[in-house]
Amino acid sequence: MSSYYVTKIVQDKYGFLWVGTQEGLNLFDGIRFRIFSGESVEKHNIGGSFIGDLVEDRKRSLLWVVTSYGDVCAINLATRIVEKKISHDGEGKKFSEKWIRCLQLQGDILWICGLNTISAYNVEEDRFLDTGPLLQTMAAQGECNIAKMVRDNSNRMWLFSEGYGVVVIGEDLKPVRSFNEAQFSSPTQQKLLFREAIVNGDAVYTATSRGLFVFNSGKKNNAPFFTKGNMPGLSHQPEIRALVFTGPSTLLFSTPSRVYSFDTGVKKITEIEDENPDNTGLRSVFQMHYDSLSGKIWAGSQSGLSAFTLEESAFQAFSKSRVSSTKIKHLYGVLPVSDREVYAGDENGVYWIDTHTREIVRMDTSSGNFMLFGDAAKNIFLSNLSGLHLVRNKKLIAAHKVFPELHRLESDLLSSGLQYNDSLILFASAIQKGLYVWNSQSRLLTTFHGDSARHAIPGLSIINYLFRGAGPDVFVLTEKSVVRFNPVTGVHSVHKIGSPSSKENFNLMDMCETDRSYWFATYGAGLVETDKDLNPKGFITVKQGLSNNCIYRVFNYNDRSVIATSNNGLSIINTGNYDVDKYFKADGLHGSAFEQLCGYTLNGKIYAGGADGFTIIDPVYLSVNRSAPALYMQNIRIETQAGAVDTCNLAIREIVVPNNVLQTTLNFSALNYRNPRRVSYQYRIDELGDEWIDIGNQDFVNLIGLRPGTYRFQVRASNEEGIRTEPLELTMTYLPKWYQTIWFRLLLLLSGGLVIYGIQLYRIGQIKKQQQIRREIANDLHDDIGSTLNSLKIFAHLAQHDADNKEHVLQIESSVSTATVSLRDMIWVLDDDQDSLYELMERIKKFALPVCMVNSINLVTSVDAASGMLVSKKAKRNLLLIAKESVNNAIKYAACQNIRVTLIQTKNLLTLKVEDDGRGFNIGTLVPGKGLASIRYRAGQIAFKCDIISIPGKGTTIELSGKG
Repeated sequence: MSSYYVTKIVQDKYGFLWVGTQEGLNLFDGIRFRIFSGESVEKHNIGGSFIGDLVEDRKRSLLWVVTSYGDVCAINLATRIVEKKISHDGEGKKFSEKWIRCLQLQGDILWICGLNTISAYNVEEDRFLDTGPLLQTMAAQGECNIAKMVRDNSNRMWLFSEGYGVVVIGEDLKPVRSFNEAQFSSPTQQKLLFREAIVNGDAVYTATSRGLFVFNSGKKNNAPFFTKGNMPGLSHQPEIRALVFTGPSTLLFSTPSRVYSFDTGVKKITEIEDENPDNTGLRSVFQMHYDSLSGKIWAGSQSGLSAFTLEESAFQAFSKSRVSSTKIKHLYGVLPVSDREVYAGDENGVYWIDTHTREIVRMDTSSGNFMLFGDAAKNIFLSNLSGLHLVRNKKLIAAHKVFPELHRLESDLLSSGLQYNDSLILFASAIQKGLYVWNSQSRLLTTFHGDSARHAIPGLSIINYLFRGAGPDVFVLTEKSVVRFNPVTGVHSVHKIGSPSSKENFNLMDMCETDRSYWFATYGAGLVETDKDLNPKGFITVKQGLSNNCIYRVFNYNDRSVIATSNNGLSIINTGNYDVDKYFKADGLHGSAFEQLCGYTLNGKIYAGGADGFTIIDPVYLSVNRSAPALYMQNIRIETQAGAVDTCNLAIREIVVPNNVLQTTLNFSALNYRNPRRVSYQYRIDELGDEWIDIGNQDFVNLIGLRPGTYRFQVRASNEEGIRTEPLELTMTYLPKWYQTIWFRLLLLLSGGLVIYGIQLYRIGQIKKQQQIRREIANDLHDDIGSTLNSLKIFAHLAQHDADNKEHVLQIESSVSTATVSLRDMIWVLDDDQDSLYELMERIKKFALPVCMVNSINLVTSVDAASGMLVSKKAKRNLLLIAKESVNNAIKYAACQNIRVTLIQTKNLLTLKVEDDGRGFNIGTLVPGKGLASIRYRAGQIAFKCDIISIPGKGTTIELSGKG
């Protein structure tokens, strides 16, 4: 909380508490505070810190706030944002220059009053009404210093002005009735100060520095009818600081040092006392608020915020003496001897407690005080590390000095005692020395032990406790078994109770009996229910709702419930439906940790303790909180790389999450002021699964990595009894990134389709190219090979008829050679391994070099293939034929000495250049033929540019360039 000095408490329509202090306004949900002040961020900035007054505007879902010498602000109750600030009054004067003390609503009119200030602001019309005449009237008759205001059930405003008195204002803003200060007291008394004013029916109750005044607001002639003088039951008329009604006739009021309950019907006053003398929450209380749902009264003082209830509590805790500094640290045993008197054994002392005055006296400093037992003769036995004692007159004396036959028990440490009948008393050893049966009339002590020759009970070990039910048998509970024993006859039987799965015997700490069952407390295995023959019927553990599996003492309550103490909390099991209710220190127990032997019953009440004291438990007042918490979505925080955005709206049901989100945090609040720290939460996201995820009392969920889409987030809360709220649902729409959108996916599919279509088109084009190449090759083969074979046929025929002519044989040889070369060229073109420029140049050289050498022509070749690109089959074939044609023409017609063939391949261009230094020719006068037309035709077939440059006397250059 922002400050310990509380000035105002208001509970809004949602159930949240707004606590004004001298250092800011605090929004409280039972667990944590959110602070509004002049130092807060803009949306929570109220312009000042010292809260003068608060008033809820339910019609507009606003909380009006005024700070001393500050603005009047309106906070939206759903979004918690400061929506409006009123800085000036109707005359244009700043509120920050005035002492504004109180606010009140009269329909749509917000009254803003203080020292020499009366303003009436119409909220709906956003304008101030004329209150000048009213202010002038009050100022003329006395000091106008309005400290408190209240609206009665007739919609009239009551203005309480210190130095003037009381003025009642009608709906027309005109005075209906007034009371001056002289009517309340004599002039000799100190100035009358108004502390609080509340309405109850037709009465207006007013807390003042001179006591309580009550006005009848339903009568025309109003007058205070509370009798002056001493209040009933009080020695003097005290100053009253705070008032609150908790019922039609139950008025709580505070004085500078006390809080009282006042029955306005019978005029009876009762002081309300805090059980813990160290608490100061009920001292100097300035504000009180009653929450009818939880039954709690919230008290604000100069020491902070506290809460208490007038309901009769089932728990009365004792830890520290009210009249001294004596404090119980850790109890091992407790024994009530009457409703008022209790003895307790601590680790370092023995205590006497008066439960009425809450006085605790340490009467002995002995240590290890275990068993406390009272017999029928009202003897009180105490067993500790120094032996067995009797408690008499708040002092310890050795038991054997009164009962010599108990001398044997001096060296033992007892765990339990039991009065069997008017003469037999049983004592149990905690250190394996057996079971003692003492006849207090015959003064005979008998020991039963596992190794005893005359009184043997097999398996008798460490005895945890003794119990007697409705029958004649005593149940001896040990760490390994339960012994059913009749101390009169000595008849006994040993029974094992263990786990049905592991066959391990339970360590039995205690037991109790109901009408149909026995209930065994175990250490580590929870609670075991058996039939009357000790056959297990059921097992109850933490899985079924127990607060802890280490159970110490169990008590039957009216055959309807079993009350169990444990290492951590108190569990109450319904014997009918096995529902479990749990209670802890926060519920009013002395603490949550109980001790093994520290439990006793007297007159229907249970006395149980452990660390930090003991508690008197009255099961009659055990109430169950059947009200589910009020659940709200408190805050939504969306974190992105650009920063974080907080959204607060109690009514929010859907939200859009941007596509650059890193983490979404959902905060929720479940209002359960009866036991706020026992609220537990579960959540689920429908789209991710149907199972509820238990997150305990964690009131937030972090969501990371959710894919784009719409999700239904559901959360529900449970109170300490497991009563659940209906699920609260929030629809979250996670926006996709650009590459996760539908249009992008469609575009991706379309692009993929186009790529596949393009690949298919490319494949078809390649197939067509291959077919075209095959067709051209087939045509070439048909033309070349066909003509060659036809020539062979002719020359062969001529050779048959003219055998002496060798020319025919030479012609046949030439034709075969030509056909062979053509076939090899075609095979080379089709070979995929021969598609580089180097292979093309090698093929050209294979043709050109022999013919150049024969004609004494120097052949020079060069290749520049830096890009390493391959040459298509079509280009390879045509470039080879062009090169052959060009070299052929140079040899036949150019009369050259040198021929240079160059292949150059750049990134996007392939160039073939054939140069000679022959006679050249004039392009313009060239006679058709000589293969130039064929060169241009083949260049066109592969989309190459063909340049033929020839100058007479300077040679010829044929250059082709294009994409290979």
